[in-house]
Order: sequence, then C-alpha cells, then structure tokens
Amino acid sequence: MQLMPGNSRATRCFRRFFDPKANVDAGTAYLSSLLDQYNDDPIKALAAYNAGPHRVDQYHGVPPYTETRAYVARIVRDFNAKKRRK
Repeated sequence: MQLMPGNSRATRCFRRFFDPKANVDAGTAYLSSLLDQYNDDPIKALAAYNAGPHRVDQYHGVPPYTETRAYVARIVRDFNAKKRRK
C-alpha cells in the first residue's frame, strides 16, 4: 500500500512511514474509511484511494483520469478472477 503524506498523517502512520506493517494497517484503515464515506461503494472508494476523495466528489464518481480508471478496472478484474477460482 502506498499512502500520500497527508493520508499517512490522518491515519497516524507518519511517524512509522517506512514500517511495512504500519503502512498496511494505515492503508487498510484509510480504505475502510473511504468505504464508509461512500456508503460501501467499492468503485468510488477505490477511485478515491487512487485519485483522492475530492476528485470523486468533484466528478460524482470515478474521475476521468486514465490512471484512475485503469486502477479501478484492474482491482475489480483481479478481485473477480480470484473470486471465480474459489
């Protein structure tokens, strides 16, 4: 997981920025807060994780950024592929 400095401060990870466990804990806490913010809408939460919540709010959904759209599509595709294998 990769957090921007502002997000790491918000999740209290900034003092242990290079600690892998702290980084994963902070990243999952941040993603969980985004899921709460977007009423368990995983597409909006993933888009906000990648582009920032302000951009998801600005565009009322996934922003029209190639990187963000590709990121969301890749995560959804990988999740669905793993789910089918079970």
